[in-house]
Amino acid sequence: MKHNSDVPGQLALFAIAPTEERTTVHDPYWDEILAPQQDDPEQRWNPADFGEVPRKLSDNGQLTIFFDDSDEPPDPDDFKNLNDYHQAWSEWRTRVGAQVTSNTVPTTVETLVGGKVTLATQKVAPQHDTHWIEKYWVERSGNKYWYFRYCWMKGRKKNRCYIGSVDSIKAKQKRELVEIAIADGKLPIEIEKLIQGWKHEPSTMPKVPGNARFQER
Repeated sequence: MKHNSDVPGQLALFAIAPTEERTTVHDPYWDEILAPQQDDPEQRWNPADFGEVPRKLSDNGQLTIFFDDSDEPPDPDDFKNLNDYHQAWSEWRTRVGAQVTSNTVPTTVETLVGGKVTLATQKVAPQHDTHWIEKYWVERSGNKYWYFRYCWMKGRKKNRCYIGSVDSIKAKQKRELVEIAIADGKLPIEIEKLIQGWKHEPSTMPKVPGNARFQER
């Protein structure tokens, strides 16, 4: 059935119903909903309050748009095993030095070991007020794996040095040597050097100068 068109002289094939005009509704911006409402413009968030972001330098000494992360702690995803991560953390802590505060701790190891390092630790006797051996665990796929590390206090800052797995015979030998060094009154700096030396001599246990009990049997 044909209908008359609104235009004179033309026929319309279909009757087109008039369309309803709708008014567009604009939602408020998210920051107006979530951000604290400040009447005073000077009290609003200012990016300058967070300090300048460090940028990398180009070959000609000009600043680039890229973030300079050279002072950032190591990322666990960049390492193949937990030992390499601990080594990188120790080197970063030494390089950064005074910038590391007492609240700075290694990044939680998740992707690297399929779990995370928890705060559950146990002190292994014999102990000392300023330095000791600590046993901690890492969870991977629902299983707990325990490790030894040497800990010492420097002021209010707690330092740590990885020793090895509690299931490792060499790690148990190293733990025993560290316990003897603690009992003999060795300083934390001496014991740290002792542990660091083992990483360069994996096949033999290093000696402690001046201590007959550290001589090879």
